Amino acid sequence: MKKYFFTGLVIILPFFLTIYIIWIVFKIVGTFFTPAITKIFESNIAIKIPSFAIVLISAVATLFLIWLIGILASNFIGKQLIQWAENLLLKIPMARGIYDAINKFIKVFFMGTTNFKRVVLVEWPRRGIYSIAFITSESVGEVQVKTKEEVVNIFLPSTPNPTTGFFVLIPKQDIIPLEMSVDDAIKLIISGGIVTPPYKTKNG
Repeated sequence: MKKYFFTGLVIILPFFLTIYIIWIVFKIVGTFFTPAITKIFESNIAIKIPSFAIVLISAVATLFLIWLIGILASNFIGKQLIQWAENLLLKIPMARGIYDAINKFIKVFFMGTTNFKRVVLVEWPRRGIYSIAFITSESVGEVQVKTKEEVVNIFLPSTPNPTTGFFVLIPKQDIIPLEMSVDDAIKLIISGGIVTPPYKTKNG
């Protein structure tokens, strides 16, 4: 009974959580324009509109607004306006850190916009313990000249927020290249090792 219970739980839980999260997002999006739409219907339409219909209309209006912002952000004037608003927000001490972290997280997770070149394994924080890291670039300039070995620039992300971590320079021969994509590595880090990308060996 215990085995079958946990098997059923593993199967049904992802479905339940997915539907629940979608419902929460729908409610959040749907309540954005709800007060304004409610007043419009109450003042102009004699027929009483169900509350669910008002939330649905509000959700559609919100999604339409997001779509318009996406179009606006694609042209020069829109980019300038968004940049101005972003700079204004970054001048607020408390909001600056929150916005910067959320902005980087969203871009990495949903848009895949990173400067990471490839995924590697490094022995960190000591020999025998391995951590996933990203190569950002080849090390050049004074740092490379004054080191005894050829080093590469490595970013060691933290869990569950991969936008924070450590920047280290590691000898090139000490890194272990991985075949997984940057997106797969980020999902692996965010999930704390739960979401592991598939990998097929040469033997299958």
